[in-house]
Amino acid sequence: MQAEKLISRTSSYLFLLFGLLLFIGPLLWMLSTMLKTQAQTYVFPPELIPAPFTFSSFTRLFETMTLMPRWIMNSFIVSSINGIGTIISSSLIAFGFARLKSRLRAPLFVVVLATLMIPSQVTLIPMYILFSKIGWYDTWLPLTIPVLLASPYFIFLFRQYFLTLPRELDEATYVDGGNYWTIYSRVILPLSGPILISGFIFSFVFTWTDYFTPLIFIQSEDLQMMSVGLQLIMGKNSQDLPMMAAGSFLALLPIAVIYFSAQKYFVEGVVMSGIK
Repeated sequence: MQAEKLISRTSSYLFLLFGLLLFIGPLLWMLSTMLKTQAQTYVFPPELIPAPFTFSSFTRLFETMTLMPRWIMNSFIVSSINGIGTIISSSLIAFGFARLKSRLRAPLFVVVLATLMIPSQVTLIPMYILFSKIGWYDTWLPLTIPVLLASPYFIFLFRQYFLTLPRELDEATYVDGGNYWTIYSRVILPLSGPILISGFIFSFVFTWTDYFTPLIFIQSEDLQMMSVGLQLIMGKNSQDLPMMAAGSFLALLPIAVIYFSAQKYFVEGVVMSGIK
């Protein structure tokens, strides 16, 4: 019996180790490449640990792509706006679906879920025409306003979490003279930290990695996002592999920092554990 458990546990760890190597391999190769010179990237057999290593790829990156700091700042600003806006708008609508009593609540929620099945490519051309006619083209408004008006995915995510919170809390608030706004702002939101943080992370990452939206709606390079900037690096310096790896590292760094710093709340929010 002990031997079977040992074999089972060993097999599990080997499988997890294989998965770790499979997913961490590209990351290690990116880190290795960005520390190499251009000549070292063509050495065969390839070296995982460059000797000597150098940070010249970052120097060339900022010298060649002078707008890189601005692109990073633009992406950070827009992603932060969308993350905060998602929490406010989607949580407010989700609270209505989770707590308000109405015969139209279920049909309206079905309509919200139905919009999840509409591919974004279907609405791309109508949105482009609309934003062009109202003067929003080549601004950040097409990147932020649709997100600030709430997202069906986050409405569903927040609603499912709010449903796990006991309704006895609502009744206690009514007894103390509160109303729906009091329940939302002073009861539901303070108890929903994990899902709110998860929603911010999801929205931030979606916006940070979005490529097609800024590519279509923004023409000026000084207003462009980091995701499009990476493609410009690949187009202008496709032979400089260390510089492309350095750009990829800068694009990945904020996402990695957010995930690792909020990992506890992120996991708790996703599994919707509710109140312990």
